[in-house]
Formats: sequence, C-alpha cells, structure tokens
Amino acid sequence: MENKITLGVDIGGTFVKVATVDGSGEILDMDIFPTPQSPPDVALSIIIDDICEFLEDCETNLEDIAGVGVGFPGAVTIEEGIIEASPNLKSWRGLGVKSIFEDVFGPKIIIDNDANAAAYGEYLWGKHKGADPLVIFTLGTGVGGGIIIDGQIFRGKWGGAGEIGHHVIEMNGRQCTCGNRGCIEAYAGAKGIVTLAWEYLKKDKGSLLWDLMGGDYGSLDPEMIGDTAREGDKTALKVTREVSRALGVATANMINILNPECIIFAGGVTGWGKDILLKTIRNEAHCRALKSLYNSCTIDISEKGQNCGVIGAAAMAFNHIK
Repeated sequence: MENKITLGVDIGGTFVKVATVDGSGEILDMDIFPTPQSPPDVALSIIIDDICEFLEDCETNLEDIAGVGVGFPGAVTIEEGIIEASPNLKSWRGLGVKSIFEDVFGPKIIIDNDANAAAYGEYLWGKHKGADPLVIFTLGTGVGGGIIIDGQIFRGKWGGAGEIGHHVIEMNGRQCTCGNRGCIEAYAGAKGIVTLAWEYLKKDKGSLLWDLMGGDYGSLDPEMIGDTAREGDKTALKVTREVSRALGVATANMINILNPECIIFAGGVTGWGKDILLKTIRNEAHCRALKSLYNSCTIDISEKGQNCGVIGAAAMAFNHIK
C-alpha cells in the first residue's frame, strides 16, 4: 500500500482543500479554494471541476488514484453518501454527494463526516498513531468531532455519531447555528469566538484588536484574536481563556464518557498554541474529569495543523481500498 496514492477532499463551510497523499500520509500536492456559495448541486459541480483541474495541474491521472476520500462538515449516511444534516451548509441536506462523485471518479469513493476523517488520519498517521480510543475536536468554522474505537471510526447507527460540537455545555447558553443553545460550537466555533470578542471589545476601546482591524470590522477572526493574545492584550486573553475553558469542559465530558487514551485538537484555532489554548484546556479538564480517567488520557494538538482534515480524508480512502 505504500506506493499507492489517494485523493483527499476536505469540504469546509468556508474553504475546500484537495490533496494527493502517499501511503505514509505525506502530502504530494495540495490546493485550496473557497467553498462555492451556489445551490448545493451547482456548488458540488464547481468543486469537482476544481478537483479535476488540480489533478491536471499536478499531472496526476485518475488511473493513478487508488481511492478518493471526501470529508464533509455534517452528518452523512455512509453507504449512500447522502447529507443528513450540516449546521454550516444547511442547504446541502438531502444531497447525494457520493453518487455525484462516483459519476466522475468511479466506484472508489468514501464520504464521511470531516471530523471522522480527521480522527482516522490521526489514528493512522498522527503523532499518537494507534491510540485507542481516540477522540478529535476539529476547530474551524464550526466544531467537529470524531471518535476511533477498536481501530475504526465510531459512526453510530447510520453515520451520525461524533457530533461533539453540538453537545451542550451550558443548558441555557449561547445560541448555536444548529438551533440549540449552549453547544460547544457556540463558544469555540469561529462565529462564536468573534461574537464573544465583540462583547468584550465594546468595553475596551484601547484593545490592540481595534488597531489591527483598522476600521475593517469584518476582518476580526480567531487568528487575529490569537495573535493579539500572544502580545498580551487583555481583551484577547479574556476571549482565548473563555474559549479554552469551554473546550476544557467539553474535553472533561468526553473523558468521563469514553475513557479515551488520547484527545487531539486540530484546525485553525489550534494556531493559538499550547500556552494559550492547550494549557487552559488541560487545567479545566483536570478540574472536571474523574481523576483516574484524566490521568490515563493524553490531551494534545495535532501536528498536521490545518491539513488534518484533508490528510484524514485520504487516510479513509486508504482504509477503504484495503
């Protein structure tokens, strides 16, 4: 299998990543482009055209691709590859993504939730390779979750398991994009982080964030908040601390429920780093989880950074062709 090449596709709420990946998990070629804001069937057609153009540019033929893995931000039926729910791409519900991909790439497609894919990538090729059970939190536009048990993705009855971003950490908490209140995504998804930052900025006109935005108030994002926190900005540090504590609560819940060997954080927000993000998560989880369960669990940040999802999609394809 080492000489095989698979294609990973990570469809996000904001961007799509596509990469060819070898049998050791190394990216050979990669591209990234915005997720089309068109009707779902049109958007998927555009994405497939972009993928085909990417393969042409990197001089890779379809015959060279052993399998194609597609990660999608929502609940997906595994056999049929139909979108059942997607809080950040709501209009995609009911779309048969797998069959549309098969029309172009043939019967070597597997589609799954993007965080499930990321979890399998960590299990197969990550720093904590083989850790079992393994849980992943993917921090980006939303908060995704994937679970590995006995070396396999835990999908539940039909594929909807692992929606960690929509488990409630505060009963009457913040409004979430899914319609519920108090979900971890409402605190640690990109929109939730920016909303929290604005609440603090209204009380702090001297924050460095005002200068960084330079009047473009729509430019505020989690990366900017993390950069400013590292410079010691009090408002940015309040935001990162509250977000990290919320993730710590969610982490403790997963520790108490699953007794995992390892919990991994991946995605853009992990760029905040170990001192700002991970230290607070660990401290909060330590306070809330059962001590014997906490002590047997490693909590870490993925070394694959923002490429975790696309590498994981390729990992799913490798497992599928096996």
